[in-house]
Amino acid sequence: MNIKKNMKKWLFLALILSAVCVETISATRLHSCQTLANASATPIRVNAVTVDNSAIPTVSAADEGTGNRETVFADGALGMMIEGELNADGLYNNLTLRTPVFQCSLPGEQVHNPTYAPWVAEADLNGDGEKEIIVNLTSGYGTGMELNTVQVFSQNGENIPVESLQTGMARQFSSSVNGDQLQLKLNGVTHSLPLKGLPEQPASNKPPVFGGAVQQFKVDNNKLTAIYSLQVGMNGFIGELDATYQYDNGVLRLVPAKLNLEQ
Repeated sequence: MNIKKNMKKWLFLALILSAVCVETISATRLHSCQTLANASATPIRVNAVTVDNSAIPTVSAADEGTGNRETVFADGALGMMIEGELNADGLYNNLTLRTPVFQCSLPGEQVHNPTYAPWVAEADLNGDGEKEIIVNLTSGYGTGMELNTVQVFSQNGENIPVESLQTGMARQFSSSVNGDQLQLKLNGVTHSLPLKGLPEQPASNKPPVFGGAVQQFKVDNNKLTAIYSLQVGMNGFIGELDATYQYDNGVLRLVPAKLNLEQ
């Protein structure tokens, strides 16, 4: 038995195993940051991970895509930024969120108008003592319309699913016309409004109340809240549904909303 020869083999095998272990440990720090709305989104791989607020990880040119990337949002105090590629429709897509610890792709689009710039906030939404990262993107705006979406991540980049505002409100709210009254039903409680007092009359071939022309989010006192507009006709706003998200079994879900009617 050639001990010297076998020792060389064992040393070579040990080096290979060590390299595999290092790669495995590094891979555990790469996060896809995908949302339930787009679970097929391709994550951007991290080339450098650091907890130094003065440094932000970078991605390789192969992962950046072929378009010209621009800074869409930057906050030096948080050490976070969002980059994207501006398309011909005036929307940023192929968005990337970069933090001092991780970076990942952000599903969705962001309008170019700085009045509706994205925002990033931190708050302890799940009560674990650590602040989550909340990203708000505006995908559309216009007269009587503003569409926002939020995505939430833990400090290590893991995605925390957020219930869709549209889906959550459809689960709680419905409307109908009964004689000369518009009836709004929210979580089993019915509110009636006289049709003659409405700014516009409901269309006969559509649901009487259209919800969600305006969808806005806010973070306040470690709570994620939302506003969901209600209207009849094209621009006849009659009020809004105000809701709060609550962490429940790994998901941020809408709790029962409150109805606020225009006076």
